[in-house]
Amino acid sequence: MPKSPPVESGSRERSRAVARVLAALEELSVAPSPLSNHELASRLGVPSASMYRLLQKLAELGYVEHSATHASYEVAPRLADLAERLADAGCRAPPLRRLLAALRAEAGDHIAIWVRSGIQVRVAALLVGEVRGPSSSAFRELPPFSTPGLAIASQYTREQVRALVAQCRRRRAPFGRRFSGIADIEKTLRDVRQRGFAVGYNMRSDGWGILAWPVVVTAAPLRIGALTIGAPVATLRREEARLVQVAQRLVAGYHREQAAAGPRPLP
Repeated sequence: MPKSPPVESGSRERSRAVARVLAALEELSVAPSPLSNHELASRLGVPSASMYRLLQKLAELGYVEHSATHASYEVAPRLADLAERLADAGCRAPPLRRLLAALRAEAGDHIAIWVRSGIQVRVAALLVGEVRGPSSSAFRELPPFSTPGLAIASQYTREQVRALVAQCRRRRAPFGRRFSGIADIEKTLRDVRQRGFAVGYNMRSDGWGILAWPVVVTAAPLRIGALTIGAPVATLRREEARLVQVAQRLVAGYHREQAAAGPRPLP
């Protein structure tokens, strides 16, 4: 009788298949335009026949879309929805919710946690206090180097920042604020690291300002988000010194609580 293949061999094959799926989805998510099977296979060093079977399966499951006219593939809305749910997951942890509630009790304005989803930055948790003034554009999905994005990127290595800039260029996406290139971004990030938080006043001409601090969303794996206070510019300028002290005290306490609890798996 023929021998069954070793268990180790089957395990390696499954691991390789999973790695290819993730690599393909990541490449499609940052490509500035849809990719053909051949283009994707060449970029990832995968045989075209194997890549075709993988893409057909992903299309069948609804995670990528196939254009028969252009013989190309791109990320489907179902995958974007999944990414948003995963981005939100860590922000539902009790310690982070307690931090939001404590800051709202003392700050009284829009308190939010932002996370990176793809190259953009989006709200994953929001507590609204008593705020007067326009707020419709204060908490949308924002570019990667907006005020919350700067707080998150202040914890990145130089190589990670440059990789994010490269992603923006490939996708022809704006950096955020008024940055023209990597030099402007790196200078601002140095200021944010030295100060400990990012500041944005009326950058969108909507009368709003945001203060943003980097905060650990999940420890294992490590994931950095941005804790923000948003309010009309006049209010935030008047209260900035007090709010900075309050936020720094609460964030430090939250991080001590996280360190004492030790690494926890994602919810």
